[in-house]
Amino acid sequence: MGSDITLQVENLTKSYGDEVAVNNLSMSIEDGNLKSLLGPSGCGKTTTLRCIAGLETPDSGQIYINDELVAAPEEGVNIPAKNRGIGMVFQSYAVWPHMTVEQNVRYPLKVKGIGTKSERAEKVESILERVGLEAHTDNLATNLSGGQQQRVSLARALVVEPDILLFDEPLSNLDAKLRRDMRTEIKGLHEEFNTTILYVTHAQDEAMFLSDKIALMNDGSIVEEGDPIHLHTEPRTFFGMNFMGQCNTYNGTVRGLRNGIATIESELGENQVPINNQDVNDDDSIYLCFRPKSCRILTDEDEIGDTEPVFDGRVRMRSATRDFVEYRISVGDSNLLIRTLDPVPATEGDSIQFTVDKSDFKIFLRETDGSASAANTTRAATADTKESEKPSVAQ
Repeated sequence: MGSDITLQVENLTKSYGDEVAVNNLSMSIEDGNLKSLLGPSGCGKTTTLRCIAGLETPDSGQIYINDELVAAPEEGVNIPAKNRGIGMVFQSYAVWPHMTVEQNVRYPLKVKGIGTKSERAEKVESILERVGLEAHTDNLATNLSGGQQQRVSLARALVVEPDILLFDEPLSNLDAKLRRDMRTEIKGLHEEFNTTILYVTHAQDEAMFLSDKIALMNDGSIVEEGDPIHLHTEPRTFFGMNFMGQCNTYNGTVRGLRNGIATIESELGENQVPINNQDVNDDDSIYLCFRPKSCRILTDEDEIGDTEPVFDGRVRMRSATRDFVEYRISVGDSNLLIRTLDPVPATEGDSIQFTVDKSDFKIFLRETDGSASAANTTRAATADTKESEKPSVAQ
């Protein structure tokens, strides 16, 4: 393990009875990076974090923090949590209710024997000022708002200058505005302190905003990982395509391959689609996927190239959000979503035409029975996704 790696996890496995929560998982985080473990509820991300923290004992595998082996059950190694050089921020604020804000933040310094009394006071004053709580030093921590209590928790974790900072769904209990404010605060603190961070979340937008790298988890394993933009735009798996954002999905069949282009037959007709490094052959059953924002609604003034596909649909619903206008469109016997920053004056029942750039089509092999076995993924991974915002899957 190189000196530029703060955390290395190798072949980690953890079960509870007959249920395998984490299955032979390996990952690493480079010094000073923020990596998110992103995935649906129950996929094993929090169990992974708790094993790293020393709050759970893995069944097998090794965990290294700054080249030190801190967990290896098969070798009898299990360094206590307090000696692993970690800080933790939980979903619940976990502040001590009988202590003031200052006492909450000072407590871990005292327990670890860090600094003199005056040095501790100076460190606490500095970190409270940085997280905007200097005016609440003498308040009982539980008398603060939820967002302020989470800042106390964050200050308490940072004040000991941990080798690695672990976040377990830290913003889940906050309202939408506070979540946006706090994720900006966390990003700013990460850039300022250059702390290595492992951040567990089920919220795709949160992981996209914060992360240097994202490890996407499902069923106890890492499905794929990479930088946020690449995972969103060029996912390698059907699970990744769906979990990293809204997605329209059609069942299709490969009807020809030439020069990296597949001819795909689906309910959208016959379309030429880049293969995207997928290993496909003639007559393979595939998913044809594209994001709602990749669709462009056409007007009478638009000029369409000969090779640009044009689709006919009918508006079933039109709704506006803060960031875009969404159309639910029927095409034949199926439905899809279109999201646009340039709305057209089309309302329910109107016929429209739209196009999708060929480069925005993605194809993935599917089970031959046509079932979406991977597809509890046909939704965006956000905690507050509305029913009207869930993606359309055409079978």
